[in-house]
Amino acid sequence: MKPLKILVVDDKKVIGDFFNLTMGYYGHHITVVHDPAKTLEAIKLQEFDIVFIDMVMPCKDGVEVLREVKALSPELPVVMMSGYSLDEKRHQAALLGAVDCLKKPFEVDDIRRVVKLAIGRDI
Repeated sequence: MKPLKILVVDDKKVIGDFFNLTMGYYGHHITVVHDPAKTLEAIKLQEFDIVFIDMVMPCKDGVEVLREVKALSPELPVVMMSGYSLDEKRHQAALLGAVDCLKKPFEVDDIRRVVKLAIGRDI
């Protein structure tokens, strides 16, 4: 099975480390962006299969980042992540085309579920 190219946008290093440890174990290629302003630059430099974006980050709101990603690459599947109960932001994200929103902390099985939902394949 072809490895996935996964972009993770989160200001917290631990989330990037979690994806590298877990999804990297399955052979997937993980790119982590800690500065949300660098998200579009990463997408222009490399093609990704799926993007995970934190909802709450300093300087730039996750919904704003989602809006920018969808303007640049409308077909790119995006999953939001949040450790907070942000119903209005989740609703906005869904309207903008986010596949789902993972509630932090999440497990590998949660990632597997949303990847299957987003791109129709197991990881």
